[in-house]
Amino acid sequence: MEWNEENFLKTYKGTEKFVTDEGREYYLLFLDLLKDEELLSHIKFVNDVLGEPPLKTFILYERDYLKKPVFDKKMTPVQKRGIGACFGYLYKFIYGGYESEQSWFNDEKTGIKTASFFIKSNLQR
Repeated sequence: MEWNEENFLKTYKGTEKFVTDEGREYYLLFLDLLKDEELLSHIKFVNDVLGEPPLKTFILYERDYLKKPVFDKKMTPVQKRGIGACFGYLYKFIYGGYESEQSWFNDEKTGIKTASFFIKSNLQR
């Protein structure tokens, strides 16, 4: 799996602060996720079969299963949009053939209200 940071930044305008500064902690955590093929396959399964947003699965895994405190605090708008954009880029441009749909998440700890799940586009079904 090939993550292209330059293309990500071009595709999702306004994510520079997320990648380099304000959201760096979350960005690095996401890049670590990309190295874990087994976890990615589970997250993809939950998205594809159960329709749960990958971001939700990732947060719950990191916070509730691994007990990491990174998602125990309110996230800034830059951080929330940035981590969501990472999953959007993953599904739309790396996996390919997916379209996003909004889903209610309402995570009080992070302040994230909605997150996208991804469905195969009509051309890919």
